[in-house]
Amino acid sequence: MNAPGKSTRDYADLARTGHTHVSLYTSPEVYQDELDRIFYRSWVYVAHDSEIPNPGDYKTTYIGEIPVIVSRDSNDKIHVMINRCMHRGATVCNSETGSGEKFVCPYHGWEFAPDGELLTIGLPRGYNEGEVNQKELGLVHAAKVDSYRGIIFASLYEVPDITLDEKLGNIKEVIDLYMNLSPTGKIIVGKSGVYKHPYHGNWKIQTEGSVEGYHAIFTHVTALDVMQRKMGGHLKGFTTSGLHGYDTGHGNNVLEIYKHSDEVVHERWSKEYIELLCDAHGETAAMDALRSRFNMVIFPNFAILEYQFRVIRPLSPTETEVRLYHTMLDGVPKEVNVRRIRDHEFFYGQASFGGPDDYSIFGRMQEGYKADTVPWVYLNRGINTETTDEKGNRVGDLTQETQQRAPYYEYRRLMAGVE
Repeated sequence: MNAPGKSTRDYADLARTGHTHVSLYTSPEVYQDELDRIFYRSWVYVAHDSEIPNPGDYKTTYIGEIPVIVSRDSNDKIHVMINRCMHRGATVCNSETGSGEKFVCPYHGWEFAPDGELLTIGLPRGYNEGEVNQKELGLVHAAKVDSYRGIIFASLYEVPDITLDEKLGNIKEVIDLYMNLSPTGKIIVGKSGVYKHPYHGNWKIQTEGSVEGYHAIFTHVTALDVMQRKMGGHLKGFTTSGLHGYDTGHGNNVLEIYKHSDEVVHERWSKEYIELLCDAHGETAAMDALRSRFNMVIFPNFAILEYQFRVIRPLSPTETEVRLYHTMLDGVPKEVNVRRIRDHEFFYGQASFGGPDDYSIFGRMQEGYKADTVPWVYLNRGINTETTDEKGNRVGDLTQETQQRAPYYEYRRLMAGVE
């Protein structure tokens, strides 16, 4: 793909700090620029290595609108390849997950290895000498693939101008907290269930909504009421002042949901589980992980919440699919993962107390954006009291919008070249 052309749109002005123009959520031209400049040329989440643990395993997914295969070859190397036969363009793999020695195009029988090499051509005798170069017609690979703590990212076309380590920056500390809930430091993604939620709205609505601390007491009244009666004192931290939202750089952000006291940690979790974590990570790291609950976004398409990996797939300017991959903890007592499943079902399932509220609101937001005579969306709550901590993170209160503003710094950098 060629470098993206110049646009007549001033994205630095359309994506202001604290204000975003409604056209960013509605315009087909803006949407195409976002695919070209953000999804195809920066670090995008594609998979977790627990989804493809063995040689020959694969997962199909999307980078923007482009179908890709994430596979593990016989040498244990991970590949991210465009899911498109080099002959006539049909996808060569139609299963979401699986394992096998090759991918076979259903149209003309071209066969590709897990590393993308073209193995055989259907009815090769029909080609004359020089008409096909088998070595040059393997599947096209992403320009860059890298991972952190098993979380795999790729850049489909040109190599990003920052490394994955630079892209993740301070948010790696929060990822570590999440992984340290397992005594082995490993999680298992998707094996315990995947929810698929399409909604009528722009993809950025979910990016903003994954770290929304302002809406809960209004949108999730029923869920909070049930949780208060079910959990009692364990829920008090949700409304306790002192919780924050963080902009950790490069579009990434964190919303603190609660911080348990040591007393609540010991009430909530079994002695066996706590001791497992303390033995594995040391008491300080283990208790830090157990005290904390947070939502985080790694811009543009990935969020981690307490029980899930959330993957945002743009379908059009006004259509999005969200997949929630439930996560289990490796090496923990069975009851810990059972509890994670039940709690996840309570809030995020299709008939749950929380998730459907959000998707209803997302649709109502997109409906409101049709009123382009009202041109601005406001994300300026708390902007005048926002501070910067010793690590360089921008910091605001839980219910302010520091974390919603965070993606638009990176958005401006990628869309308009503004640092």
